[in-house]
Amino acid sequence: MSRYQLYPLFIVIAAAIMLGKIAAVDRVDVQQLQRYRLNQVEPLLADKEKRLRKITDNEEQILAELERTREKLIYDAVLQSPMLCGNDRSRWATIRALVEPEMRVKDNDSAVWYAIDEVQNIKGWDTIDMVKHPIESGGKEYLFSSKPPLLPTLMTIPYAAIYWGSGQTISLGSHPYLVVRTMLVLFNFIPLCLCWILLIALIEQFGTTDWGRIFAAAAVCFGTFLPAFANTLNNHLPAVVAVAVAFYCFVKILHTTGCRLPVIHSFLAGVCAFFAVSCELPALSFCVFLGGVLAWFARNLPAGGGAKRRIPAAYCLGILVVAIPFFATNYIAHRTVRLAYSQRSWYFYEYERGGAVRDSYWKNPVGIDKGEPSRAEYILHSTVGHHGIFLLTPVFLLSFYGLGIWISNKESAVRRTAAVMILSLSIIVFMFYMMQKQPNRNYGGMTCALRWMFWLVPLWLVPLVSAADKLSQCGTGRAAALFLLGVSVFSCSYPVWNPWTMPWAYNLMYYFGIPVLL
Repeated sequence: MSRYQLYPLFIVIAAAIMLGKIAAVDRVDVQQLQRYRLNQVEPLLADKEKRLRKITDNEEQILAELERTREKLIYDAVLQSPMLCGNDRSRWATIRALVEPEMRVKDNDSAVWYAIDEVQNIKGWDTIDMVKHPIESGGKEYLFSSKPPLLPTLMTIPYAAIYWGSGQTISLGSHPYLVVRTMLVLFNFIPLCLCWILLIALIEQFGTTDWGRIFAAAAVCFGTFLPAFANTLNNHLPAVVAVAVAFYCFVKILHTTGCRLPVIHSFLAGVCAFFAVSCELPALSFCVFLGGVLAWFARNLPAGGGAKRRIPAAYCLGILVVAIPFFATNYIAHRTVRLAYSQRSWYFYEYERGGAVRDSYWKNPVGIDKGEPSRAEYILHSTVGHHGIFLLTPVFLLSFYGLGIWISNKESAVRRTAAVMILSLSIIVFMFYMMQKQPNRNYGGMTCALRWMFWLVPLWLVPLVSAADKLSQCGTGRAAALFLLGVSVFSCSYPVWNPWTMPWAYNLMYYFGIPVLL
């Protein structure tokens, strides 16, 4: 069997596993409790009926009271949901508020776009990932998702088609599992499969041995945490796909001397690079690096080539295509182009849910959300500790080995340029997160890995093939590489149902009584 036959085999197997996660998406942590509560409905009703018949003989009154009690018991018993945590519910709430008229907040008969006050007040739709502020000076304050609004806005397009196309009979309220699974297939499953195809194409281009290419393709499909997040609405997978497409276009430009193709690829690279920024703000460094390298490349083209001007111009145009709606949607939502993340005062407020006044969770965060007090421990656990990139996914050690091989390659300017860019980005982004103040040193919260770094994964996977090529030359090297991949696959398979859980290393430390943030 050739490697060209193995590539689609890997993709199909990994895609089927990912689709299975989406099809099974559910709050399994409350499954048994919900089943128990539902089984108690009939005994409780029978007991209440006995008590009612001792009080009154009015059959109509008894039946009406029993029906009210039944509805309340079932309402209280239902706990399961396809929305796995407050992080994804924050985005789902925005989508629902934008599409469903009855979920829209009104201010003097005018819609308060993006406000989620109505949605978050519904049982099962609560979230801690929200902010509160007025839409005009001195006006009433409203609740909004703390996430940048462009991504949820784009996701309203298929939901609006489902909602209005069904005559408002199929909604996130009435058919949550059907709608959520459909949306996850559209925005997670299909794009990630495309991402795998592009990355394997790059691996095929940069690799030199069959074993190295096959190993790298296996790492792409099975050795990262990306499929674990396929069953939840998040910003990480769209950012990963955008970075993969932009990097693919970048490589194609540097390997092409023609005119039209580099311009098209440059435009697409600009679109995807800034879309990555809209999902992961530190990806701005990637966007700048990519633009700088492309400008340098265009400047060094032969004299007289129109691509000297067209490549940078197309890249900037691609950025504008995303930047304009990114800032426009943020302004519509918050009446400012500054993102909610930067408005710390918006996180401290009181709000109403279920008729009770509550404090914002961020007034007194608990557990891991308090942040790691020690920066040294944060760096340790983010690299080789309980959320460590190199402990949970040691296959990425080969990525940095591969980058070293690329940098020392005197024959390929493309590889050296790409390696310097990837290595610089990795250091800059990692240090950006490590230098945060204590409240932000939280490892990404309740999650199975250091998710802030996920968008760099496509850039790490491609140079990995060069390390695999090198190690393929001896049995010991192949065995070491397979061990690193095996540990990575184990770690990435650990969050079976829900990525918003702690990694195995964290749970192991807790089990043995080693101090960790609780």
